[in-house]
Amino acid sequence: MLDQTQHHRYIPGLDGLRAFAVLAVIAYHLDFNWANGGFIGVDIFFVLSGYLITSIILPAYGNDITLSFRDFWLRRMRRLLPAAMLMIIATVIWTVLFNRELMQTVRGDATSSLLYVSNWWFIFHDLSYFDSFGSPSPLKNLWSLAIEEQFYIVWPILLLFGMYILKKRERLAIAVLLLALGSAVLMSVLYVPGGDPSRVYYGTDTRSFELLSGCALALVWPMKRLSSNRLPNKLKRALHRTELAAFAFLILCIYFVDEYAPFLYHGGMLLISLLAAVFIACVSHPSSFVGYLLSWKPLRWIGTRSYGIYLWHYPVIVLSTPVQEIGNPVYWHAAVKVAVTLILAEASYRFIEMPIREDGFRPFFRAVFLNKLLEWKTSSVLNKVSMGLTIAALLIFAGGLSGLADENKQPQWTHSKFHQETSAAPDQPSAQNEEEKDEKAKTDESQDQAETSDQQKSSGQQTKENQDQQPPNRSGKEVLAIGDSVMLDIASNLRHRMPGITIDGKVGRQVSPALQLTSAYESFNQPDKAVIIELGTNGYFTDGQMDALLNAFSKADIYLVNTRVPRQWESKVNESLKRQANNRKNVTLVDWHSEALQHPEYFTSDGVHLVPKGAEALAGLIVQAMK
Repeated sequence: MLDQTQHHRYIPGLDGLRAFAVLAVIAYHLDFNWANGGFIGVDIFFVLSGYLITSIILPAYGNDITLSFRDFWLRRMRRLLPAAMLMIIATVIWTVLFNRELMQTVRGDATSSLLYVSNWWFIFHDLSYFDSFGSPSPLKNLWSLAIEEQFYIVWPILLLFGMYILKKRERLAIAVLLLALGSAVLMSVLYVPGGDPSRVYYGTDTRSFELLSGCALALVWPMKRLSSNRLPNKLKRALHRTELAAFAFLILCIYFVDEYAPFLYHGGMLLISLLAAVFIACVSHPSSFVGYLLSWKPLRWIGTRSYGIYLWHYPVIVLSTPVQEIGNPVYWHAAVKVAVTLILAEASYRFIEMPIREDGFRPFFRAVFLNKLLEWKTSSVLNKVSMGLTIAALLIFAGGLSGLADENKQPQWTHSKFHQETSAAPDQPSAQNEEEKDEKAKTDESQDQAETSDQQKSSGQQTKENQDQQPPNRSGKEVLAIGDSVMLDIASNLRHRMPGITIDGKVGRQVSPALQLTSAYESFNQPDKAVIIELGTNGYFTDGQMDALLNAFSKADIYLVNTRVPRQWESKVNESLKRQANNRKNVTLVDWHSEALQHPEYFTSDGVHLVPKGAEALAGLIVQAMK
């Protein structure tokens, strides 16, 4: 039985390591610029989970594993399900009561999270871990819980089968490492540089190497066999140097790495996982110095509640952060969010997690619900009120999941009528008119097929009338404008100021697809022509991709519009555009970001797209730069 294999010692330093990992994740989600790599806290959690769960299953000595799958899976359910269920219910209720326009998003996320398949749900619904315009899903952090649960179902079976076939732990450890290598290779193959990394970031198949790294460590460095006897000084010094180097490496990764660095997906995450495994091995040893430091009581307190803290921090941050504050954190706001998270995690730990972990589901629900219902007539007023509130909360939760609480309006950004009519004009002024293509009235940034290249141009008579009414193009050049949905927002304003301008905008466009347009607009690569490029709203791009786009118009005057998008990649995009402007004589930077930060009223509720006043401001800034 499982109980026979669970005599492992408590290692307080590992609780401190949990605290380090969860604090790194929180700092990342609070958008602190010194924690761009804080997401590696999840990598540490995965490696630690693989190590601990394998250590629990393995016997202290020998290779004969006696395991009750039912007991194992029931223990995992007791450990993980109650806190997650509470957080999901609370988040759905909050959304129904205070942010109902998010309900359509939250419903699917909640259902998939309860079934432990949310990571695949996000993949198949094109929901990026690193973006989402408007308010992100407050349940998006549960993707990692889904991966862990899927792993817990499969790994005990694989471990028993592998031990039966290979007989020795060392052989099995090699086989596990080969599986981990295969997972990392798959991540490298599926990753597209400059694209959204969510497929490889969320995928169980492409993240398994982190869990498997911890499993391999448990096979060769079992915590049940680590001796408390003093190490010789030479070995102790080697242990201390190794753990300090590994810890320093992880800290540097949190500071320097960002989620769009290609090396992460070409072996970088595997390297981080292996270093995390080395660090866990060192901290687990009784002679560890860093393990002693991580045993500090406040860190252990956070570590023992790290699961609840991880669950609660993301919905607290998402549901309490104004769009204009994303990417520009206010530190006292962040302190309040962290405090609220700790309070909720403590309540969950004390009143939900520990009672169920110690007594089981049935005694808990009997004490909390059934007994109170049976003793309704004789119970106190306080018990009646609490029971009534609980029933009301469950009804609101059910109404939210069923769709009864939905709001009519959708949480989508929509083109206004004049935005729908601002597709690309032909690149030759004498081209014939083409009919406007049909478009949906409501278009979301995540719809990569929502295109607005209608190839539409005013007739000669309309152009003449516009020229009589509108100011002339002072640059005296033919102008091409390439961009995404923000370009569509300003298209009418640009046409008003620069009659004859060719505009090619598309919802959801990134730099990589924009490269395919260069051959069609080759005629604009002339000294007497100008090209406006407004890209970066929808994600980061590599320097090579931007170089290729700018090289295609190397003879023309180029005006690069930087971006104001409340997402993690904003600073990365703007730094890249600034470098390009500094390094190329024919490139001028249009600093929309600085202007936009001073005027939040320029934006719609998603903090990205523009109201008419904002569209006029951006168009004016571009024209001013072209004078």
